Amino acid sequence: MKDEVRFDRMVPAMVVARRDTCNIAYLPVGSLEWHGNHMPFGTDSFTAAYLAEEAASRFGGVAFPPVYYGDVRYHLQECRAEWRRTYVESMQVPQAYASAFPLQNRDGSPGGDCPTQPDDGPPPEEPLEFSLEGQQQAFARLIAGVLLQIHLYGFRRILLLPGHGPNQGRCRQAEEIYRQNVRRRFAFGPAAATRTWFYIDAAKAHEPMMGKHWLHADRWEGSITMVAAPGTVHLELLPDDPGTICPAFLGHPYLTETGGYNPDMRDIWGHLDYFDPRSGTTEDYGRRQSEHVLAALGDEIQDLMQQQTPACTPRPPAGQSRRQARKEMPRR
Repeated sequence: MKDEVRFDRMVPAMVVARRDTCNIAYLPVGSLEWHGNHMPFGTDSFTAAYLAEEAASRFGGVAFPPVYYGDVRYHLQECRAEWRRTYVESMQVPQAYASAFPLQNRDGSPGGDCPTQPDDGPPPEEPLEFSLEGQQQAFARLIAGVLLQIHLYGFRRILLLPGHGPNQGRCRQAEEIYRQNVRRRFAFGPAAATRTWFYIDAAKAHEPMMGKHWLHADRWEGSITMVAAPGTVHLELLPDDPGTICPAFLGHPYLTETGGYNPDMRDIWGHLDYFDPRSGTTEDYGRRQSEHVLAALGDEIQDLMQQQTPACTPRPPAGQSRRQARKEMPRR
């Protein structure tokens, strides 16, 4: 059989063989997020899925399909009002779609440009979550359900790979939800060892210009996406005028599409120039950076594999010994 590592393309015997050799599963957690006019909506999912598949191929284990539906970025629920304006223009959708959801500043306070819109229609029998907190909780529960599903496929270690910075918190929240729910049924046995690992943190050790600010739709992310999903980055769609800010390239408080670089952050203007997507976005640069990330990921996997995990043996009910539980199990 082909040495396939992607769970959704494998038959049971292939899964069992790889699981017996190296019992670890990789769960990419991405998003569907606007990345300007030159990058795909699935950027954060493509990069995480690429790392999962490469890790499974190089270090062992099985890569699961990414989770990206449910992330609140689908509604552009964040602090950058200028992104919303450019987004609705490029997608040719009504401004009311985006403004129906509240903005939230980075300090957690409501954004003033897009206040929360009240319901003005009939109440539904099954309301969807429109609030930021409600959507985050729903996404964490979705991830937790996937973790339980992976557990029930027999995996004893699960490495979560968020491809989008804010998803780190949702992944760690999901880990706890998963652990609590495994304890509900002793037939599930002990919870698998889980860990959340964010690849941007590993990249900072090998790209000296990183660390001063967050990244988005920039040279680094575009180059990594070229490696993870060839043919999906279209640099020809970037503005030719060097004085024009590329849509979705960073944002408040570093710069805005209409106001340019923030004068209060003049000390990092050189960093912003360096990461401008028109400045050296190439597959070669992305390949070098991704290899550094994969080397760090390999170290993380080795550490997780050395962690002792309990045997996947059903736990007896309270007050009953394992020997008594075995005696009461039906014979086949």
